[in-house]
Amino acid sequence: MQSPEASPASQYPSKSEVEECLRLLAVEIGDATVHPFRVDLVPLHGGKPPMYAVVILSAAKEPLRQKLSQILTRGFSLGVSSFMLTGNEAVTLVTRCRQQGDGALRA
Repeated sequence: MQSPEASPASQYPSKSEVEECLRLLAVEIGDATVHPFRVDLVPLHGGKPPMYAVVILSAAKEPLRQKLSQILTRGFSLGVSSFMLTGNEAVTLVTRCRQQGDGALRA
């Protein structure tokens, strides 16, 4: 029998995948910051999906918050520079990034 912790973690993107998708999102809005976000993976126990702690390092915080609000269909408070992504939100973000494919890289 498989360990319950082994399967959920493999369903969710890595910290670097989420960070890269957020970087491409910043490029989409014209932000040239080399590292516009910092992402830390927060593993949860009991078979729960991981959470992702995200810090916006870019000076263009508001346009990035607006774009993330559109993608994740949830609001972010004005002035917020850090937030948590659920495992499912990270999957949504990475799926969108993969669907954009080469188009996002050309921006």
